[in-house]
Amino acid sequence: MNASNTDALVALYAEDGVLMPPFTHSVIGRAAVREAYVAGSKVFALHVKFIIAEVVQMAPDWAFVRTNSAGTMKINATGATSDEANQELFILRKESGEWKIARYSFSSTNPPPKH
Repeated sequence: MNASNTDALVALYAEDGVLMPPFTHSVIGRAAVREAYVAGSKVFALHVKFIIAEVVQMAPDWAFVRTNSAGTMKINATGATSDEANQELFILRKESGEWKIARYSFSSTNPPPKH
């Protein structure tokens, strides 16, 4: 993610993987996930570190990972940066012996903006 390497990111997803960002609809399927990451990388660049809080294998081919991330986000058009912090939930499914992201949801842990 920090390298904005769309191919590497998309390769982590199952063919029917779902990206569930906040404040918008789910992005369903690897092709749509690719489009979402390409669009996002044109708008902003992330530099974040993920900390794994929990890994639970629920069945031979299913697991979930709960993480927290923190770092910065840079708006490409202006160069402005802001703090970036999220909590994430990954649901993984084993496909052909490899764990792939079946579902990925995240939400900000930054305080809401003051009005």
